[in-house]
Amino acid sequence: MEINDDLLSQIEQYSGLMFSKDEIASILELDPLQFEKCLDDPQADRAFKKGRLLRDAELRKAIFDLAANGSSPAQAFAAKLIENAKMDDK
Repeated sequence: MEINDDLLSQIEQYSGLMFSKDEIASILELDPLQFEKCLDDPQADRAFKKGRLLRDAELRKAIFDLAANGSSPAQAFAAKLIENAKMDDK
């Protein structure tokens, strides 16, 4: 399987939509084992992780925006995110 810019873009896009690896393989019309092997390539693995992290960053930004605007549930969740980040930094 050739790993090209188009494939990397699709991997990033679908992983960012939180599809599982098996679901992404189906969308790309690949055998799940073939897709797993594809993710052994550092560029493909990076694209997969980037998609997930960018979506997570988008969601976290929305949570912090809501918290700043006074949403109590968002403030509680933001406080947990901050606490977890501080724990990870130790």
